[in-house]
Amino acid sequence: QMGAYLAIILLKNVMSLQGSDAGMAGLGVGMLKDALFFSVLPIFLAFLFKWLANGRKEVLEKILSLVSMVGIAVIITVITAAGRDSLLQIGLLLMAACFLHNIFGYTLGYFFARLLRMEERDCRTIAIEVGMQNGGLASGLALQMGKVATVGLAPAIFGPMMNITGSSLATWWRGKPLTDHKKSIAETPTIELETENG
Repeated sequence: QMGAYLAIILLKNVMSLQGSDAGMAGLGVGMLKDALFFSVLPIFLAFLFKWLANGRKEVLEKILSLVSMVGIAVIITVITAAGRDSLLQIGLLLMAACFLHNIFGYTLGYFFARLLRMEERDCRTIAIEVGMQNGGLASGLALQMGKVATVGLAPAIFGPMMNITGSSLATWWRGKPLTDHKKSIAETPTIELETENG
C-alpha cells in the first residue's frame, strides 16, 4: 500500500513538472511537500487528537466524525461549484459510470473472496472495502494538479454515491444471516459405503 501511495505522489509530481524548468530538485521538493501534507500531518493530528481526548474514546469519535463530515461536505461543494459547466454537460454519464464502478467493486470483491473459499463475514468485508475506495485522495490529487473542475468531478460524485450504496448494502446484509462456508462443508453429512469382507 505504501508503494502504491509513493507511486501516485511520484506520478503527480512528474505530471506537474511538465513544461517547467524545476528539474529533479523541483521533483524532490514536490514529493516532500506531498508526503508531509498527506502522511506526516494526518499522523501528527491523530496523535494530537488522541492526547486531547485523554482516553475518552467517545469524545474522540464524535469530534473526528464531525470533522470528517464537514471536510467531505466542503470538498464536494468546492469541486461541484468549480466544475459546474462540465457537470452540466456530462453529469448523468459520469453518475452512471461511478455507479457501475461502485457496483462492480462490490460484486468482484465479494465473489473473488467466495472463489477463494473465505468465510461469509470476510467476503462481505472485502466487498465493502473494494467497492468503497478512497475518493478523498483522488480529490486531493485533482486539486494539486490544478484540475479540480474536471478530474475532481468523478471523486466528488463517487464519494456520496459510495456512501449511499455501501450503507444500503450493509443494511441489506444485516438481515441476512452469516453462513460459514468452511463449517457448512465440514458438517455436510457424508454417505459411507460399507463393503463386505470376503
